[in-house]
Order: sequence, then C-alpha cells, then structure tokens
Amino acid sequence: MILVRDEVALLHRYQSQMLGWILITLATITALVSYSLARCCSPFTALQHRYWTNHLHNERELFEQAAAQHSRLLILQRIKKLFGFIPGNEDVRHIHIPSCQDWREMSVPSFPCMGNDVQGNYSFLGGRVDEDNEEGRSGGIELKP
Repeated sequence: MILVRDEVALLHRYQSQMLGWILITLATITALVSYSLARCCSPFTALQHRYWTNHLHNERELFEQAAAQHSRLLILQRIKKLFGFIPGNEDVRHIHIPSCQDWREMSVPSFPCMGNDVQGNYSFLGGRVDEDNEEGRSGGIELKP
C-alpha cells in the first residue's frame, strides 16, 4: 500500500513539473509569435520604425531639457524676489533677509491650481513670491542674452 502511494505521489510530481514546463514554453512561444506578427503586420518598414523611435527619444529628451531649464529660471526668479539676489551672482548689493512672518507665510502648504489661480504654485515658495501681473493673467519668462 505504501509503495503505491509513493508511486502516485511521484507521478503527480512529474506531471505537475511537466505541466509547468509546458506552460512556460507556451508563454514563450506566444510572446515570440505576437512580437513577430506585430512587426510583420506593421505598415512601417524597419527604417521608418527606427526613425520614429529616434524621433520620440529626441522629443522626450528635449522636453526634459526644456522643463529643467524652465523650472530653474522660475525658481531663480522666485528666490531673487524673496532674498533680493540670485545665488552665484557676485554683484550682491541688496540682500533681503526674510522675517519670521515671511518664513511662516512661505511655509504654509500650497496645493497647485486650487482656487482661482490658473497657473498654480509650482514650489514651496508658492504665493509668497508670485509676481503680481495685470488682470490676474500668468506671465511668461523672457530670456535675455
């Protein structure tokens, strides 16, 4: 009786292992066939596909650079308004030291695009250093050489 039970347990182990390998093989074959069919049925040639892949990569890279430059300029403007100078600038004539009240107002949490603010506050400096512009419209950043 024990011999039969051991044989049945061994048979179940072999069958489950075989079923596992069959599932892994089927998943691999399915992935390979779907990838191949997607490439074969695509209206793009290999060169067109490579071109658009490079195009999307370059677009993403340029967007990241532009976003980083924009955020840096915006932060520099806000820091200059708060402290009166830009870090790294050697011509420091007027330094504004924020009072305790300024720090408290600056430290209040501000959530982007809440209320009537169209542009939203992008940093912790928030509404404390936002520039007043005409008719409540958002102002742009102008680059000067």
